[in-house]
Parts: sequence; C-alpha cells; structure tokens
Amino acid sequence: MFVRNSFELVSRCYENAQRLLDEESLKEAFIQYVFGEYQQEILQHYDQEVFYEHLNSIQLANCRKDFDIAVERWYNLHYGSVLSEGIYHDDLFSLVKEVITTYNTTSRDHLISSFTGFLTSPKGLMARWMQETKRSVSAYFQYVTKLGIHSYTDIEALIDIWLIENPATFDKTQQEYYAKPSRRGRPNNIELTRLMEQAHEVKPVLAPEDKERIRKIYYYHRKTLSSIAMLEKFRKYVLMKANPLKAKKLPSASDSIQVG
Repeated sequence: MFVRNSFELVSRCYENAQRLLDEESLKEAFIQYVFGEYQQEILQHYDQEVFYEHLNSIQLANCRKDFDIAVERWYNLHYGSVLSEGIYHDDLFSLVKEVITTYNTTSRDHLISSFTGFLTSPKGLMARWMQETKRSVSAYFQYVTKLGIHSYTDIEALIDIWLIENPATFDKTQQEYYAKPSRRGRPNNIELTRLMEQAHEVKPVLAPEDKERIRKIYYYHRKTLSSIAMLEKFRKYVLMKANPLKAKKLPSASDSIQVG
C-alpha cells in the first residue's frame, strides 16, 4: 500500500495515466493522483494524519515544489538522455510511412490526426505492440516515449520533419511507392519512374540499354538539371544513336513534349 519513496509514487502515477505525458503534464497528473486515487487508497485503512505523515516521510510535503522536484528527477532518470539527443528514432519514420499508406492521408493535419490515432488508440500500434511483447499499456507508452514522442507536440514536430524531407508525400503515385516493400538494389524512386514514363514519349519502346541510359542521366544530373533538361539529354542520345548526322536538325523535346 505505502510506497517506499517518491520515485515509486511517480512511477505509479505514470502507469495509472496510460497516455502520453510530457514533463509538465506529468507534474499536473502527479498532484491529482496523490491527492486523489492514492489518498483514497490510504484513507481506506488509516486517517488523514497518517496520510500526511507518510507524504512527509517520502519528502512530499503539501507544497508544489516538492512534487515538481519528484517528477523532474523521475523524468530525467527515465528519459533525460533521450530528450537531450533531440533526434527521432528511425522506427518512427517507418511508422509515419505506414500511416500514410494505411490512411491515404491528404494533408498535414490529416496526417497528424491519423498518426496520433495510430500511436495512441488501443486499436492501433498499441494493440500490435502489446500482442508481440505481451507487456502492459503503461510499458507501451514508455516505449513510445523512448522512441522520442513525449507529447502530442512531438507528433506535430515529427510530421513536419517528415514533410520537409518528403515534400511529395501526398502525391498518389508517391504513396503507391510507400506502400511497396523496399527492394534490394535500387530503391523505389518516383522521380526516376516519372522520367522513365516521359521517355516513352521520345521513344515508345525502350530497350534495356535505353532504360540504363535514363538511369545514368538521372543519377548524374538530378541535382543540377530539371526533368525537361534530363529528357532532352535522352532525346539527343536516341537521335545520335539512330542517326548522328540528323540529330542537330530536329526540334528539341521541350518544343513538343509537356513535362510535369
């Protein structure tokens, strides 16, 4: 019944909450828990005086400062090193990709809402994780916190970082590629795929060497040339291969081909 120290009592509070709690939220929850559920548990067997004597014995006098210090020490011991790194775990980005393909997200707000539900709903990741690990709900939220999500604000920050690195996230073709399993060798690449599709307008039937040429153009020039310019390079390659003397006399690809 009686906890041995304030650290144990904060742990009880966190387990009882069974939700995401950043440090400030945990401070508020801790006060409510001590003077709510924990107090009622003690008063079932002892009087109020015994309860307050117990709080004094574990250095929790009836003041806000003692309670805040207890939470700060507990939080720092559990998550201090994770918080100081300021880096999200790679597993989180895999989960973002899973949410995008599962919920067909169409906007930043939609993605944030879907990811939050997936992460915190009993029917989302929690159910899968608990089934695989055979552990409790409180252990699940500690796992999420160790991944780098300590509050709902962290979810928004995670999504913003994802969108900066993946600006084409809400493109339907891109989402189809997210849904495909990773391939060995060359990764799925939507820009290269589009360039390959546009190349069919230059040459309807692409031989294996043509496709390899397009790949080389893309990987060598993707950071310096637009898709139109890369397609022009492929057009010149095709013309030179077919008839080197006439290649310079034909119109450019940009005159007849619209590239999105």
